[in-house]
Amino acid sequence: MSEPQHAYAWQMAQWQDVQKQIRAERLPHALLLSGPSAIGKLRFAQALAAYLLCESPGELAACGQCRSCHFQSDASHPDFREICPEEGKRQIGVDQVRSLQHFSAQHAHRSGGRKLVLIHPAEAMNANTANALLKTLEEPASGTLLILVSHSSSQLLATIRSRCLQLSFGIPSPELTEPWLRDYVGDQAMAQRLLAEAGGRPLAARQVFDDDGLASRERFDKGLMALVDGQRSPLQFAEEMLDADILQVLDWWVARLLSLSRYQLAGQVLTAVSWQRFKSLPAKSVIGSLERALKLRSSFSRGVALNKRLILEGVFLEWAQLCQNRAVA
Repeated sequence: MSEPQHAYAWQMAQWQDVQKQIRAERLPHALLLSGPSAIGKLRFAQALAAYLLCESPGELAACGQCRSCHFQSDASHPDFREICPEEGKRQIGVDQVRSLQHFSAQHAHRSGGRKLVLIHPAEAMNANTANALLKTLEEPASGTLLILVSHSSSQLLATIRSRCLQLSFGIPSPELTEPWLRDYVGDQAMAQRLLAEAGGRPLAARQVFDDDGLASRERFDKGLMALVDGQRSPLQFAEEMLDADILQVLDWWVARLLSLSRYQLAGQVLTAVSWQRFKSLPAKSVIGSLERALKLRSSFSRGVALNKRLILEGVFLEWAQLCQNRAVA
């Protein structure tokens, strides 16, 4: 039997909030875990589901030994459903959500027990799927708890948000995430650099390390500098980037724009020294580019059908024009 899954150390405040709800027997029929991506919300949701299904839970986690925990460890618990985009897809299908009505109507496997449904990411639903979920939320079954995980809760229907108790997660403190990441990568300085690259999001930082993302980002920076120097056109640079994963490219672009914005507005250190040349660009324009990049990142994550080539061409044409207008050298 594997060790029971705990919430991350930087999530203890949210864990304690939920514990208060449980002790007061005021746990709602639906929870919405919201906040930036790659900070551990899914891990929290999975740990909470295991805890609520456990027959002998401790203070911080499920026991890991009872029959229910064995079921959960084997991904075969009859009172648990996890709904996420199927393999090869980025959107949750409407039939996946409609199946919840039958699941909710069934009695729990354990007498007096509850049933758990985990949906992630909740924004990966089109209008039909979201409306199907709304029907389940409007007529909640007794003893069934829905846990929704969202990286962009503003994209959910307001009627869905209003029927959930929202639990917010922010970017965690580096004092809590650096030791965790240092133990993983084996070096404090590397952990700090990775967290800076990932905007403080620990799981994103770990992914950058696993994917050798620092080398990729340095290559992207080098290509962008060649664009600004006139050594290649925006269309040529976009062509070069087509081989890279679009989400990896947009993660780099968002991280760089966010770092530049923080430098301009708050004097924070730039993640990439080469971006010093952009410090004179209008802060309002940088923020506008950042907002558009975040929307693109979210759209691609949700599986919206967009033309990768046209998107990249538009992004780099806009940046080249902005630099030209400000005579960036």
